[in-house]
Amino acid sequence: MSNASSSSPADGNGRAYGGRSLDERRSRRRAQFIDAGIAVYGRDGFRGATVKSLCRAAGLTERYFYESFANSEALFAEVYRTLVQRLEENVVAAIDNAPSDAEATARAGLRVFFETMYHQPGTARILLIEIFGISGEIDRLYRETTQNFTRTLQALVSNIFVLGEDSGTDAGVLSTGLVGSTIHIAMYWTLNRYSEPLDVIVESSLALYVAMARQADQGSARP
Repeated sequence: MSNASSSSPADGNGRAYGGRSLDERRSRRRAQFIDAGIAVYGRDGFRGATVKSLCRAAGLTERYFYESFANSEALFAEVYRTLVQRLEENVVAAIDNAPSDAEATARAGLRVFFETMYHQPGTARILLIEIFGISGEIDRLYRETTQNFTRTLQALVSNIFVLGEDSGTDAGVLSTGLVGSTIHIAMYWTLNRYSEPLDVIVESSLALYVAMARQADQGSARP
């Protein structure tokens, strides 16, 4: 006869099973669905994905899907947030670890951004293509996320490129333009099936940052 105390089955309230609490199991299932969403939305697009295909990719049932998400749109929003956070963390880390030279620092951040789009086409599809036209709520998420990324970029740019106080420019406006240019270059590149070499894309995007800094320096040098 086995010793019941040697295992950890779920009790009547489902509080423990296999050594994990109910909250831990729910959190793990949620993470499985996020990973499945990254794979399925990146492959099939938002409209091509179904709850069944998401569950199949996660290896879980629909019961567990609706435990964490109201619908596919709610999962897509969480997938988008997750991918943006990962990308932002990787870009910031690349900048932090780059040489102190301004152009080298900016190049390092841009390279990580575009390498992600190139090596992870599913991520590129979600961040650059699928995010548009789903719903008003997703549109708001995109605007909020872009604004947050712009603020992050503004802080980074101000540390990389010194824009003189009398340059006649506004750092917030410049950062907004730079974010827009970087996103649109990535969209163009992705939609054209990465027809241009990665180095060309990085250097072309970098040229906009360098031109911005030089214009600001020239403006600040004027009497």
